[in-house]
Amino acid sequence: MPEKWANRHVKRKGRNVMAKRKTKKSKLPGSIFLNSDRYWWRVTLPGETKRQAIPLKPRGAKYATKDIGVADEVARQILAKAIFNTKVDAGRDDDGSIVSIVQQYMKYAEKYYRKASGTVTSEPSLIRYALNRLVDFCPAMIAEDFGPLKLKEFQQKLVDDDQLCRNEINRTVKIVRRMFKWAVSEELVPANTLHALQSVEGLKRGRTTARDTEPVRAVPEAHVYAVLPYASEVIADMIQLQLLTGMRSGELTALRAIDIETSGKVWHYCVTENVNKTAHHGGKWVASLGPKAQKIVKKYMQRDLTAFMFSPKEAKQQSIDKRTAKRKIPAAYGNRPGTNRKENPDRSVGDRYDTKSYRKAVLYALAAANRAIRAAAKEKGEKSNLIPHWSPHQLRHTSLTKARKEFGLEASSTFGGHKKMNVTEIYAEKNMALADKVALKLG
Repeated sequence: MPEKWANRHVKRKGRNVMAKRKTKKSKLPGSIFLNSDRYWWRVTLPGETKRQAIPLKPRGAKYATKDIGVADEVARQILAKAIFNTKVDAGRDDDGSIVSIVQQYMKYAEKYYRKASGTVTSEPSLIRYALNRLVDFCPAMIAEDFGPLKLKEFQQKLVDDDQLCRNEINRTVKIVRRMFKWAVSEELVPANTLHALQSVEGLKRGRTTARDTEPVRAVPEAHVYAVLPYASEVIADMIQLQLLTGMRSGELTALRAIDIETSGKVWHYCVTENVNKTAHHGGKWVASLGPKAQKIVKKYMQRDLTAFMFSPKEAKQQSIDKRTAKRKIPAAYGNRPGTNRKENPDRSVGDRYDTKSYRKAVLYALAAANRAIRAAAKEKGEKSNLIPHWSPHQLRHTSLTKARKEFGLEASSTFGGHKKMNVTEIYAEKNMALADKVALKLG
């Protein structure tokens, strides 16, 4: 048992019970005062330079409270939120409050969730997004006192706010429990706190008022090919390559010539640890590139082996050349190509795409396709049949769904990198053969 709790047993009705840790409330900065029989707080909050008067309104109340005890609690919650939002420790690391536990856990998460290259993954941002809601709910509460009923209350508040779907609410609650699990391992809260929180079940479909969202579906290939004429050549190639190989967007944008093994009828792209989704579990994935995919990749194989294949600069130049080719004003008049470019623009084009910029480029092409469809329908006096919204993530679903229909579940799973490659050598060879078979036919 941790030393700080070693002497916390009391005799109650003939049995030993762990006593609550005594916590001394710190002195609030500023001053609480009465204004028209209601309590206000005059204070300079962390991160601010001006002193202000704040009405101490409990959650859901329209006016400031008349109860000094409630006023003190509301003031502590406001202070805790301000400290958390400004990332100021202010000596609160050992006060045992929710906000202090969250602060320490966020420091741990930003160090722990890193790729092989040392860059931070997206997980800390997701954790902060979830824990921000917990801090808004009960920042000054002692973490040890946060039990199942309080977690259910927090869960219900997320449902009532109607900002998150059921799956996101369940994910948020899981992150809260994960934080308490870490806090137990650091001896910041007793183990029975985590054990009690684990009794709270997640929201189930049809048994809660929380809204449900539709799962990601495969996009019809006709909708994909209808967008290609409105995308730059680079983006069109990326879309087709992802559709042929079933790669994730992060794996596609990180593609380099040096990572492709080109011997044999089927080429193999060894996905690097920096973008491999299961690298931290020891998983590896080798993507198979068939004849159609090879034809696309060959156009980009002549550049530097370590350079990323798909360049936004190249895509931008292609878009400019396309607009120049459609220009109706003679070249001797108006702006000459290249003369209206800033020498030092505020935002420069990067050397490679990431998942966000790739998705944005695809949606831009989709919007352009729909504008053309709408204009053509208006000219004919017909109702426009627009292309439904789709994203690059759906291309992977389309590719793997097609592979499963033609070759079965095992081949589809291996083709998409769902199988871990740390099984027996015979099983791995069998799986790669299945993946290559799919690539030869579809990719």
